[in-house]
Amino acid sequence: MPPTFDGVGDFGEPVATRELVSEDGGPVVVAVGAPRPDPARDGIWLCPWRIDGIGEKWSTGNPGRGTDSWQALESAMTIAVAALEGSGHPTRPA
Repeated sequence: MPPTFDGVGDFGEPVATRELVSEDGGPVVVAVGAPRPDPARDGIWLCPWRIDGIGEKWSTGNPGRGTDSWQALESAMTIAVAALEGSGHPTRPA
């Protein structure tokens, strides 16, 4: 995983994770990082997310964005779920 994330900086410690199992039995972890103010735009917050265990293509994406930390966190979770569902890698709860 790269040490920095699309304009957000270090991913840091996840604030939330969900552990899943891929169709081949391997672990899949969806993680959301801490929301933080966008250093380039006033009034915008960014929230990184990542998916480990289903291939490099789906391991990172654009951060969630919002007008506050709550909205950025919701956005990151929505994007991560959509990426996981669209990845073509079925998963189930661990």
